[in-house]
Amino acid sequence: MRKSLSGGTVAQQPEQVPARRSKIVPPEQADARLATMGLSVDKIHRAVIAGDDARGRVSSPYYPRNFAGITMWAETLAGLRRQLLKLRRGWRIGSTGNYETAYSSERQLAFAVVSGDSYTGIDGARDPKLTRRRGPKTKERVRRNAVFGQLALDLELPRALDGLPADEACSTWFLVLHPEDDMVRVELSLPVQVGDDGLVGDWIERILIPPVPVTGAVAPIERNEDDDDGEDPMVTRPA
Repeated sequence: MRKSLSGGTVAQQPEQVPARRSKIVPPEQADARLATMGLSVDKIHRAVIAGDDARGRVSSPYYPRNFAGITMWAETLAGLRRQLLKLRRGWRIGSTGNYETAYSSERQLAFAVVSGDSYTGIDGARDPKLTRRRGPKTKERVRRNAVFGQLALDLELPRALDGLPADEACSTWFLVLHPEDDMVRVELSLPVQVGDDGLVGDWIERILIPPVPVTGAVAPIERNEDDDDGEDPMVTRPA
């Protein structure tokens, strides 16, 4: 029991679930927000289409069952890198610790490609979670996102970057993809915490991207390794 404002007592209410912390940028505002990061909806769509096209070419039964998903991840990342490096504005390929990104030291931004659950790309009942447990390199980067956000307010960010490789001295944003029957849902989001279940599901900001139409049924596929950073298989066509 606890005292009410009138001096009486009231029953203690159950603890409330904390309010969602992420800022959500709706699809109609995505281009304007992405422009501040050197990106656009078109560039992201082109990267996803490159990944999906390549995945379709290796979806026959002759390939290992998870190869289409690995190809989707690799070709989407490669498509994003090609477009950013073509701009000649300081974008580079990051791979420190085998953690694959496109990054800009000038902008202090890095982008990685990952797969998300069915809440990806929409303003739903909850924020999305990634579809597999993350390894130590992802956890380091997610923790650093939270630290960077706080230090930036205190103007201490340069000191926090001392000694880090260039591709890690950045906030790491996730290009999150979720395939459905006739589309791939997409968002570019900044993670801030890895949950006790090992899944990333807490975000500072989520930029919702209009979905990318695809032809044919697709389904997510998980890796067997629970805590392994590396290839992130996204989707594969059913056998």
